[in-house]
Amino acid sequence: DLVFVDPVGTGFSRALGGHKGKEFWGLNEDAQSMAEFIRTWVTENGRWNAPRFLLGESFGTTRAALVARQLESEDFMMSLNGLVFVSQALDYAGSTPMVRDNVIAQVTYLPTMAAAAWYHGKVTPRPEKLDVWLLEARKFATDELLPALFKGNTLDPATRNRVRDGLARFTGLSPAYIERANLQIQGFRFAKELLREEGKTIGLLDARYTLDEIDDLAAGPSGDAASAAISAAFKSALMDYMRSELKVDWNRLYLAPADEDLAAQWRWRTAPDDKYWEPWPVNTAGDLAVALRLNPSLRVLVASGYYDLVTPFFDAEFTLNRHDIDADRIDYRYYGGGHMMYVNEPSRAQLLDDTRAFIRSQLAKQSR
Repeated sequence: DLVFVDPVGTGFSRALGGHKGKEFWGLNEDAQSMAEFIRTWVTENGRWNAPRFLLGESFGTTRAALVARQLESEDFMMSLNGLVFVSQALDYAGSTPMVRDNVIAQVTYLPTMAAAAWYHGKVTPRPEKLDVWLLEARKFATDELLPALFKGNTLDPATRNRVRDGLARFTGLSPAYIERANLQIQGFRFAKELLREEGKTIGLLDARYTLDEIDDLAAGPSGDAASAAISAAFKSALMDYMRSELKVDWNRLYLAPADEDLAAQWRWRTAPDDKYWEPWPVNTAGDLAVALRLNPSLRVLVASGYYDLVTPFFDAEFTLNRHDIDADRIDYRYYGGGHMMYVNEPSRAQLLDDTRAFIRSQLAKQSR
């Protein structure tokens, strides 16, 4: 069975009876409702002995890590066979480029910026193979950019110039711009700057797309070129599929992406109201680590698009190589697309093949 779930306040899903949507709108509240839905569905459909895999995309990966920990706990005792993360977003420190002094994001975004510069012909000379180019970008980000940003104003002039020139090479931006940015290239500003002289902004969800925005002097994009290009077609295809093939003909608005009040009322707080809690970047990587310890057979497939400026692929590596997560339990796959890499047909086919192979491999191992 393939079971697709709209969390409360998204798609067709609503809070019913005397309940309000905000009761479900929070990091912990959302995960709890999803875990309870899974248990209810499995029980009502007599599928307790069926294999169980969770697949989440973007925030769905944030959710999946929390749900996995809950399902593996004594409260649920519903072991999973595998997790599939599409465009992982577990530790938000590495995917929050709009915070000016977030050194982590300036490092994790560098390889994706290098991919975008390569795609748009801003790398000279242009390497023949993207994967080799990105290996170089990873090495530069880790071995040169990170130490330089960490040293800040104590960085010696010769090293600063070398790092500046390296950033210019990998990002396609001018040394003058990088100097004005003080070596701190923010991912979203990069989207506006890369093709500024052509009057174009590249996409955030997928850096291959471009858009001619009205304000060519703004520091960052006013919207997302990729979303503008594909969202309407994507929703139209979904609406048609649900009504014509699945015969879902409800007189109810499909909320895409969500209820207009959800973001404003969303609760990131993870501690009870009467307990001390200090805001910090959202991070459910620790929950994944616990789930992996509770279930030694559990593995994770991580699918990342090279051109994703929202959840960069290098951040997936950075996140999952820490937080006490066993590297041998994580399988990485990369695609020539963006956040929704499956809108690129070759990437869609490859993602499908990779997911099927992962599921079959897990079932074969666990049946021995």
